[in-house]
Amino acid sequence: MPAPPPFLFDLDGTLADTLADLAASTNHVRSRHGLAPLPDATVRAFIGDGARKLVERALGDVLPADAAARERALAAAFAAYVEHHRTQCIVHVRAFPGVREHLERLHAAAHPLAVVTNKPERFAVPIVRHLGLADLLPVVVGGDTLPQRKPDPAPLRLALQRCGGAAAGATMVGDGVQDLRAAKAAGLRTIACLFGYGEPAALRREGADGYWGAFGVEVA
Repeated sequence: MPAPPPFLFDLDGTLADTLADLAASTNHVRSRHGLAPLPDATVRAFIGDGARKLVERALGDVLPADAAARERALAAAFAAYVEHHRTQCIVHVRAFPGVREHLERLHAAAHPLAVVTNKPERFAVPIVRHLGLADLLPVVVGGDTLPQRKPDPAPLRLALQRCGGAAAGATMVGDGVQDLRAAKAAGLRTIACLFGYGEPAALRREGADGYWGAFGVEVA
């Protein structure tokens, strides 16, 4: 009998609602630049390509135009974000309803499970532990685990290797087009989470093999 296929999960907007903590650290960095705080809805639109890109988007036009100066300013801003988010990342975070129950069912059926996120591993691992999901999600591949991050398929392939699963029949579950593109490039089945931070219309345009209106709840 073939082994049950793996399931890979994005973190922000898929397994967990991390928006309040992301917004808090983002606005901490903005305050250091004399900028007003952004509403959660705006920060939400900046999520998906990793923490450094989030900081870059949040600072917008205040970063220098000169490439070298811009890089130095962005590096300093990201360092401030990292220092703040080190403790902030588990302040407000919560798992979406149904997450543990659904993961327990998959685990009981012997499906290998892993997290593949563009969030830096230094934040992703503590969040998974804080949510009490480390026993179900022993493999966490972050946005800085490899030089590549989603939509590159390399992080997905590493997660499959680490959880001992094969790509054949495996599924990537995520709320961003980055998740869908990475999964397709790796030859995985895709499930788009319409309840997350990604724009549902964009996910529909990108196309997926299935859609969830809530975690584990299929919709047409």
